[in-house]
Amino acid sequence: MNKNHPPFDPWRNPPAGMIAVGEVLTTQGNKGEVKVASLTDTFDRWLELERVLVYTDQGQKALFLEKVRAFKGFVIVKFRGIDDISAGEALRGTFLWLPEAERPPLPPDRFYVDQVLGLKVETMNGRPLGTVEQVLFTGGNDVYVVRGRESGEILLPALKSVVRFVDLKAGIMRVELPLGLVDEEEERC
Repeated sequence: MNKNHPPFDPWRNPPAGMIAVGEVLTTQGNKGEVKVASLTDTFDRWLELERVLVYTDQGQKALFLEKVRAFKGFVIVKFRGIDDISAGEALRGTFLWLPEAERPPLPPDRFYVDQVLGLKVETMNGRPLGTVEQVLFTGGNDVYVVRGRESGEILLPALKSVVRFVDLKAGIMRVELPLGLVDEEEERC
């Protein structure tokens, strides 16, 4: 497998109907455990998983979780049949996927990152601001990076007081801009 270029990437070209839940960074110890950067909101989600899918040059493969533990902000996973450091090393750089249908539902007014990416953002009065291109995880509230405006990008706090309305089917997010977030002169246009 070409470790520098995995066949699928969660942000640019995910496999149809799949969502990434983690990325294997490196091995952990010499018994096949791997260190995973989690792409889910909570560690508890890992405790619910029985299997994940990986894509390699040979195609899709299921990996069954034997043991999961948290370690310094990462997830350490032992997969069945991955029993030594070289087998763990073969997973380095791969993303771990689940079918989208297995994603647990979220409470109202909460959205998965992939649902927010690509939304057209406009003010409450319909003025276009750009498109959500990236989500920054700050430890407090998330921040939506909105690009597509002539003057560059907007770093939009993902707060209920700012994000007032989301219509996933229409692909629109309407926002109430906090004072000072954009140029006052530009705001009047």
